[in-house]
Amino acid sequence: MGNSGSIQPPDTNDILIQSFNLDADADYCSLPICYPGKQAMFHTPRNFSSHLSNFIPYEEGKKLIENINNILLDTAFPSKQCNPCFLLCMVSSVLFVFMFTGNTIASVGEEGGLGVGISIPLMMLSMFFPYFIYFGLFLYKKSARKSQLLAFVNEWNEEKSNGIFLSLGGGGNVRGVAVGSETGGNYEHFYMATWDPKSLLVRGYLHVFVNYQDRANWCQRNGVPFVAPVPIHQQTTDHQIAQQVLAPPAGFQAVAPPAGFQVPEGYALVPSQFQVPAGFALVPESQDMPPNYDQANKM
Repeated sequence: MGNSGSIQPPDTNDILIQSFNLDADADYCSLPICYPGKQAMFHTPRNFSSHLSNFIPYEEGKKLIENINNILLDTAFPSKQCNPCFLLCMVSSVLFVFMFTGNTIASVGEEGGLGVGISIPLMMLSMFFPYFIYFGLFLYKKSARKSQLLAFVNEWNEEKSNGIFLSLGGGGNVRGVAVGSETGGNYEHFYMATWDPKSLLVRGYLHVFVNYQDRANWCQRNGVPFVAPVPIHQQTTDHQIAQQVLAPPAGFQAVAPPAGFQVPEGYALVPSQFQVPAGFALVPESQDMPPNYDQANKM
C-alpha cells in the first residue's frame, strides 16, 4: 500500500475515491531558480466533496496540494522548445567559437602549428561546454523531482497509516500506444504528463486511494465511525443530491382538493395560478391610462 510506482493497486481492497488533475501548462520564458514562473501544478479546489471530506479534511488536503506544488516549482526545468536556457547555450557556444578563433589566429604567428593544434581541441570543447551544463542541469532537476515527490508521497502514506494513501500516476495514448490509465499509472506516466502542456496525449493525476480493510481496522482501533469508501465513478455529487431532493419525481402532479373540501380555520390554500384580488384589475403595460385618471386623482 502506498507504492506510487505501481501501475495499479495490487490489493483489490484499494478503492480510488478522488483524482486531482495535473495542470501541465508552463510559462515559456522561465529560468530555473531565478525565475521559474508558472510550472506544472495541481489547482486547489474551493472545497472537497462530502465523501472525500470523510477521509481527508479540506485544510489538510489543501496543505498537501500546496506542498506538492512547491516541489514541482523547485524542481522545474524549462519544457518549451528553444527556451531561454537553450538560447543562452547557443549564444555562449557562438561566443566561445569567436573567442578561440581569434586566439588561434593570433597564435599562428607566435607559436606556429603548435598553437593551432592546441587551440582547436579547446575550441571544440568550449563550443559544447554550455550544452553539457544544460543537459546536466536537466538531468539533475529530473532526478530531484522524482526523488522529492516520491519521498513526500511515501512519507505521507507512512505517517497516516489510516488506510488512506496517495499515488502519482497518469494515462493517455502516445503514438497509438496506451500508457498508464486514468485510475492508475505510475510516476513515469505522471512525468510524461508534465511534458504535455495541453494534456492532449497524457494526463497526470494525484490519486487518493482507500484500502477498505485497513481503513475499517484503523477506525475500529481508534473509535472512529467507519465510512465505507465509494469508487469515484459511483459517487453522487452534492449538486446531484440537491437536485434529487428538490426536484419532484417524474410525472408528479399536484392533487386537487375534493369537492366540498373546507379549509380548516387558521389555514389557507395557495392558489396554483395567480388571482387578481376583488376590486382590482390588471392594466397592460402597453395600455395608456384612462382619460379621467388625473381628474380622479385630483378629487
